[in-house]
Amino acid sequence: MAVLAVSALLVGTCPGKEKHQSVIKDKLGETIKKELDAQEIDTDNPFAKIIGALGSQLLDDVIENTLKVKNYGLFSLGKVGDPSETVSFGILGHVFITPGEKHISMGNTNFDYNIDDGLNIRLE
Repeated sequence: MAVLAVSALLVGTCPGKEKHQSVIKDKLGETIKKELDAQEIDTDNPFAKIIGALGSQLLDDVIENTLKVKNYGLFSLGKVGDPSETVSFGILGHVFITPGEKHISMGNTNFDYNIDDGLNIRLE
């Protein structure tokens, strides 16, 4: 009976795509802010605000259009790129960003990041 109750809890709280998107956007936003602070860029500058908003919109579009979330019932995985790279893990209503170095390729755009060390976007 306990196994059924735990299984029902996991299935009922398995995060969907929207939760994965939200957590990834928040974490990337924090990472970008840290990068700007480290570069001592004045984020109050109107030009910097416009560039920041455009960059944020670009990341939002990339995440919304490329993130694929697979629900395995008890947990879910967020993947992006081709070949796909697992970037998030969801369980019990929470989403966690997977640790380690990631290389995500989407056509001519490549994202290299380690969520703890920062984000590097390059066009090829």
